[in-house]
Amino acid sequence: MTQVRSFDPISGILVTDAGCILQTLTDYVAPHNHIMPLDLGAKGSCQIGGNVSTNAGGLRLLRYGSLHGSVLGLEVVLPDGTILDQLTTLRKDNTGYDLKQLFIGAEGTLGIITGVSILTPPAPQASNNVILALPRFENVLPLYKTVKRQLSEILSAFEFIDRTAYDLAVKHGQGRALSEEEVEGAECFVLVETSGGRREHDEEKLNDLLESLLEAEEPLINTGVLAQNPAQFSSLWALREGVTEAVSKEGKAYKYDISVPLSTFKECVDLTRERLRSKGLLNDDQVKAVIGYGHVGDGNLHLNVIAKAYTPEIQDALEPFVYELVASHRGSVSAEHGIGAMKTHALHYSKDETRLMTIFQGIHFYLHPEILPEVQNTLRQSIAELGGQVDGNVPDRGYVLADLHNPESQRAFQLFSAERWVVPLTFVEACKTAGAHIAPIFLESEGRPMPIHVHESIANVKFREALYEKILYCAGFPYASLESARVIIADSKTDVFNALVKHYQLTPHKYIESLEWVDRCIERQGVSFTPHVFKNPGGRRAGEERTQFTEEDEQKLCEWIAAKIPFKSTGGRTGNKLYQQLCEMSNHPEYSWVTRHTWQSWRERYKKNAGRLDKIVDKIVSTTKPNQGEKWQYGYVRQDDDKPKKKRKRLSKHEDGQEFVVGSSSAGQESVHADPHVAANSSLGQLAGILRLAPPGNREDEWRIRDGHDPPPAWAKSRGSNELEEGPNVQCAKSEEPPTITDDTLQLAITVAVAGHVLEQELSEIALQTRFTVEEVREYYDKYGGDLERTSRRLQKMREHLNALLDDD
Repeated sequence: MTQVRSFDPISGILVTDAGCILQTLTDYVAPHNHIMPLDLGAKGSCQIGGNVSTNAGGLRLLRYGSLHGSVLGLEVVLPDGTILDQLTTLRKDNTGYDLKQLFIGAEGTLGIITGVSILTPPAPQASNNVILALPRFENVLPLYKTVKRQLSEILSAFEFIDRTAYDLAVKHGQGRALSEEEVEGAECFVLVETSGGRREHDEEKLNDLLESLLEAEEPLINTGVLAQNPAQFSSLWALREGVTEAVSKEGKAYKYDISVPLSTFKECVDLTRERLRSKGLLNDDQVKAVIGYGHVGDGNLHLNVIAKAYTPEIQDALEPFVYELVASHRGSVSAEHGIGAMKTHALHYSKDETRLMTIFQGIHFYLHPEILPEVQNTLRQSIAELGGQVDGNVPDRGYVLADLHNPESQRAFQLFSAERWVVPLTFVEACKTAGAHIAPIFLESEGRPMPIHVHESIANVKFREALYEKILYCAGFPYASLESARVIIADSKTDVFNALVKHYQLTPHKYIESLEWVDRCIERQGVSFTPHVFKNPGGRRAGEERTQFTEEDEQKLCEWIAAKIPFKSTGGRTGNKLYQQLCEMSNHPEYSWVTRHTWQSWRERYKKNAGRLDKIVDKIVSTTKPNQGEKWQYGYVRQDDDKPKKKRKRLSKHEDGQEFVVGSSSAGQESVHADPHVAANSSLGQLAGILRLAPPGNREDEWRIRDGHDPPPAWAKSRGSNELEEGPNVQCAKSEEPPTITDDTLQLAITVAVAGHVLEQELSEIALQTRFTVEEVREYYDKYGGDLERTSRRLQKMREHLNALLDDD
């Protein structure tokens, strides 16, 4: 569904799947010097099948017309599965009904479009635009007339933006086409685009237009800016197309896509603004702004009301006021966005009401006896106008009308059956307003009304009443208690919502839904539930009671500890493994009690009560009297010893008997004896130290791990008190003779020293040549792993770069 089937670059006819993105098709035909006949702000995501199904207009309608003229053929799947193949590439075909026109703008109600054949016009060789600032809205129509006359065939767009919409776009970073001085005194703006075959010809026409407008005795414009390059051309369009994004950033928008006569654009905006002001809603806390912008060329006005939040008060103030305003000008409630499921209730403001006579055709009604006689007469008349029939007795199939807001009249719900539904008195008027029969959808599988509870967390009383009405219209029962309700509707932005989810998530066939659930079900014409799951923060599962520790649990835990670690001094009683192995014993019949708690709980119980439980363990140990040398689960038990531990310093010896200290207190540095002549040279001294610290032969017996109560090795035995007190440094100082250095060792040390001297000389030469310090050179030398050549090249390049920067300054 996303493939281009064919394209003829000569005729410009494109045949494509309905799932192709509009921008993708634009990019596809561009190399062949063609463009798509429509252009939308959502071209990066909208699909050509949806564009045709909604008869989308867009920014190029003035130049290339609507899709009724551009679409040559369609492939459609009808409701019964039949494929209607009208995918012709002929521009002329008078062999009968032009069936494709039925599906253009039908929004899928007659069939699903799967293929489109569309005529793509040649790409203009030159495009230009200009933005004009107008002192008052009354100048828009005379300006449009003048522009059409002077630009004629190259005029491709004439877009209107009021001052509030312009300021909003500038505020949210959509560009600034004019300076503040040029904007001053402007009430609205117009963006004009031209598309032609020669740039010089088009620019000449635009310049002549601007001169005539500015030099007129009564100028229609204050000023104008003509795009001088492609970047300026794009920035002017970004300002116009960015109004929608700016509206979303400013707040919550009530959007009305209406079509009215050009002369009434400003009137519609001003009257809507005055309506909100009269209701006390036009302020920073409710309605922030009312703006208007759109396509003057095709009479399409985008009326946007920007609010801080969506509220029933604003909704009631706008509807049906806006629709009635449109109807008074014989306009359309949906110019290019379609009706969909959200505007069916307003369709009758634009279409003949003749079709309303069939809404209740074949449907029987029964009026509850408790309804007032005058109300019954009105209902009988309304039902008859919509094609319905009122019976004197309760029908087997149909509706029972009752005053369900009256608790006594709610007894009418007893008349409910699988094919007989009880609805409020306002049901008839609601269907008339919606322009369609509102279907019963809130039903249980047995046909009974679905019990629904509207929770008190929905603080807005009017909103709650609106939910009651919608549920009743669709045959639901919104008066159920919290316990008996199958669905609980609550405000998802409150803590109560999460608490309800947590409380009822384990209750079968009970659902917690948000405020939008009712509208979502009505739009889909069916009930679907949202699977909410409360995320418990670890531990036991939600709703599960905590298992308390008993004295018996503690006694068995102490017996386990006494058997495994009888003496606390050996350590391990707070380790994880002790309690993990306890829970691993749960399959053994004698340890069935372990499953009452997790291993973490057993461990925490001991840690928090160690002082008390240790005493119980000691009593058990005093009874069992385990052997001190017996091997237990966690190793050998050490003899409990009150003697203070001495800090030993480990000494090692060379084969010649010379001692040196490992791990002395002087920050890890070894104290060594060095020949004065050798110590004078730093490299030689380092080498001598390295040689002296070499491991003195094989001493595996000295490093063997001690097992149990084995006697300590010889190296760990306590030395004399004088030796311990004097420490390693003093011990080394008492040595009368320095360590012996052989001829080979001395020769190696001298070689290392000479090599170090040569390296220092070479590093100094690099520093001199590149005018860096020796320390900086050494840093790069170490960084490049001792590569002198690479270090030199790198520093030379750095010096050249620095010199170039100085020359530029």
